[in-house]
Amino acid sequence: MKAGRFRRSRNSPFNFNLMKNFQNKAKIIKVSKILRSILRIGLFLWVFAMLGSFTAWLIPVIALPKEKIHSSATYAMCGMTLMAAFGLIVNLKLFRFFDRLKNGHLFDAQTVGNLGAAGKWWIVFWLFEGLFYQIGNELFQMKMVWDAGGLFAGLAFIFVAWLLKEAQELQEEQELTV
Repeated sequence: MKAGRFRRSRNSPFNFNLMKNFQNKAKIIKVSKILRSILRIGLFLWVFAMLGSFTAWLIPVIALPKEKIHSSATYAMCGMTLMAAFGLIVNLKLFRFFDRLKNGHLFDAQTVGNLGAAGKWWIVFWLFEGLFYQIGNELFQMKMVWDAGGLFAGLAFIFVAWLLKEAQELQEEQELTV
């Protein structure tokens, strides 16, 4: 036997796989705390963006006469407010996902549901963004570009949530057969 190595006895009361699972769970909880903190900052930023764009729309409407208000600016500020609201919802769902992971609820139905909901809301956000940009380009000649990044991110979240749900059901089936 080499120095520093030991063999595991089949009759050993210490389960090395259980220890590895405990270490993995501890790592997931630690990383979830960090990501949850980042998402908490994101929540404040989305609220700030939503309030800022709403205020940028509201102040000219209240202070200026109607003939001085530009319809393109009104359209842009209202659309930005709605996009910030969708971003806030996506961020909130991801925050709840990582909050449940931080609390040790690894991959149960509600945790996986939050991830799936974040993906679905991200796709809604992407669709609204595309509609907003297309209308802005056609009616107001605004130069805005729509990309497929939001679609792929939303689909990736939905796929990972589905994969985790299937893995959870498979594990439950295996527990029943043992």
